[in-house]
Amino acid sequence: MLKRKSSVAVLASAALLGEMFSAYSMFSLMNSPSVALSMWPVVWTAAVFTLSLLVSIVLAVRGITVMGSASVAAAGLGFLASGITGGETTQVLMGLVCIVAGLSFTFVLARFSISSLCGQLALHAVAGGEPRERRTRLCRITDLDQRLLPLLEDTVHAYSLGDLRAATKLCCETRYADEGVLPRGSSFAGPPPVVEACVLTENLVIVLIAHTEGRGVALVGRLQQTMVTEPSRPEDGTGAREVYVRSAWLDSIESSSYPFPLDDSAVGREFVQVFRGMLTATRHT
Repeated sequence: MLKRKSSVAVLASAALLGEMFSAYSMFSLMNSPSVALSMWPVVWTAAVFTLSLLVSIVLAVRGITVMGSASVAAAGLGFLASGITGGETTQVLMGLVCIVAGLSFTFVLARFSISSLCGQLALHAVAGGEPRERRTRLCRITDLDQRLLPLLEDTVHAYSLGDLRAATKLCCETRYADEGVLPRGSSFAGPPPVVEACVLTENLVIVLIAHTEGRGVALVGRLQQTMVTEPSRPEDGTGAREVYVRSAWLDSIESSSYPFPLDDSAVGREFVQVFRGMLTATRHT
């Protein structure tokens, strides 16, 4: 990667220098009395200028946005030097206009790039400073994501669950990018990710989901009526892992399964192992 960046930097520098010196040479030759004797120097100089300009355009299209404005400034330097050498006021003014325009656009593009980067970093910080990739962790119930804590508190009051901090035996949290908002492979930090948590006590299983829009959903089921599958990958080809937690959720007429997301780390496997162990212990009591 470093080698490639060095090659691009050398190519960009050569293009800008080519534009500057060819612009200087072309206007100097046009002002020379001997230019009528042979047009070949002008032709070669124009060819070098055209080639350098094409390289600058290609680099600008390929992502180096400042190349366009830098190209104008480089050509302006050539015009300015030629005008000063030949005493041509028109060329001096043309050079100054090109330099001012090129530097101004370069400054605007640089400021825009910095502002965009700062915006991405700020949004990244809002998202908890976590990478956009799926991340699973085991934690204490009090260390859950800040968007889950109010939802958990409302759930405790709605179902009169008592003191969950003392009753919790296992707490797992997974955060991931909302693919509906953030396209896969995008480098934009995007909105805060979706965060889900699964909390287990001796008698209950609680699933909490906090979406990007701020909406929250909570599912509460009895552990004795709960089953969990082995981690598997969905059929949509995303490569993500998930377990299906099936339970007779409170306020629901029929039992149903909910896919709880996990990452590929050992933490997810540990969560499933402890979860299944608790289910086995519950059924034997």
